Amino acid sequence: MDQIGGAFQTLRDWWAGLPPFPDLGLPAPGDPAVLTVVATMVTGLALMGLVTAWVERRLSLTSLAAFILGWALFFWLWETDREGFRFLSVPEAFVEMVARVIR
Repeated sequence: MDQIGGAFQTLRDWWAGLPPFPDLGLPAPGDPAVLTVVATMVTGLALMGLVTAWVERRLSLTSLAAFILGWALFFWLWETDREGFRFLSVPEAFVEMVARVIR
C-alpha cells in the first residue's frame, strides 16, 4: 500500500512541476450546461465507436474525429472557466437539462 501511495505522490509532484497552461482568451460559450451535455454525449458515443472499431481490428476515423471534437469542447469549457469547471460539472449539467425539460 505504501508503494501505491508513493506512486501517487510522485505523480502529484510531477503534475505540480508542470508549467501552467497559458490563457488563450477564448470567448465564453453561450450556455455552458448545454455544451457540457453535448460534449459528454459526443465523447461517450465516439469512445463507444472507437472501442467497437478496436474490437473489429480496424480504425474508425469518424469516431476518432468525434472523440477529438468532444475533448475540444471540454477543453473550451475548461478554458473559459478554469476555476468553476470541475468533475461535478458534468452531472450538474445533466440535472440542469432535466430540470429545464420538466419546467
